[in-house]
Amino acid sequence: MLKFMRKIPGGLLLIPMLISALVNTFAPGFLGKFGGLTEALLTAKGTGYVVGLVCFCSAAMLDIKSLGKVLKKQGVLLLVKILACLGLAALFVAIFGMEGVDTGLFAISALGFTVAICSVNPSMYLAMVGEYGVEQDKGAFGLVGLLCVPAFPTLVFSIIRGGDLDWTPILAVLIPIVLGLIIGNLDKDLAKMFGGMVGPLTPFMGWSFGAGINLIDAVKEGGVGGVVMTVVYYVLMIPILLLVERLILKESGISTLGMSSIAGLSISIPSIIAFSAPELVPYAQVATAQIAFGVVLTSIITPIVTQAYAKKMGLVKPKVAAEPK
Repeated sequence: MLKFMRKIPGGLLLIPMLISALVNTFAPGFLGKFGGLTEALLTAKGTGYVVGLVCFCSAAMLDIKSLGKVLKKQGVLLLVKILACLGLAALFVAIFGMEGVDTGLFAISALGFTVAICSVNPSMYLAMVGEYGVEQDKGAFGLVGLLCVPAFPTLVFSIIRGGDLDWTPILAVLIPIVLGLIIGNLDKDLAKMFGGMVGPLTPFMGWSFGAGINLIDAVKEGGVGGVVMTVVYYVLMIPILLLVERLILKESGISTLGMSSIAGLSISIPSIIAFSAPELVPYAQVATAQIAFGVVLTSIITPIVTQAYAKKMGLVKPKVAAEPK
């Protein structure tokens, strides 16, 4: 089974996510009925803990001496993404208003657009750089995770609407990262132990993300709008980041492609934003369905595109032959 999963681009994340989504689609709430450890491990309720643990473990494997290199590469890319999201969201609202593009099947609101373009899936990033990047890239998982939390799109949406800002969710992500960084640099044995947990935890992240996706609802309600949103996501974000990584940072481009996937956590964000802004409630349901469909599409497309790009650039790592018994 493990060999099969590794043959599929991003398979360690993607296959558990799709199986979990199928379970949630055809037997919604079934695993949650058992409560206790089963509910914590096999439903979306465990997502926060798993992501927090991976943030901690990935930060533990990051040598503080190389932190500058991570900030120079992934830090710059994320800064560019933040600025691009602010600019694109503001431009969308200036042209189409809060109601967005309303053309029936292709309807995309400012709420859905903002949440989608702000999204980045740190688990997909980890899977892609793990296969085609360098070891140092894995240490940026926690940094990439800063843009995964609801705080980032909420922050962007608040800025373009002129609302109040809440920095607490950002701090909530930073704390496990800082703790992991400190412990890993104080004790190299602990750094090695925690760093080795990142790979085994990847399937659990995939499962927890899939537990929040209903495939039928995503296709039925997200449908064409979800496809359009996914295309817009790729067309607007990849060229900007790839240009910066290849021409300015002189790097491979794998980090950019790894960051080009919509996170499962983003599915809940339209409702979170609408909760504090009742006038957005009419747009939240459609935006949620479109983003859910975008999560499914990008989870399949991004690994395929990244693998093709890696082959073209000669970045595919040779398979290690098994030792003879």
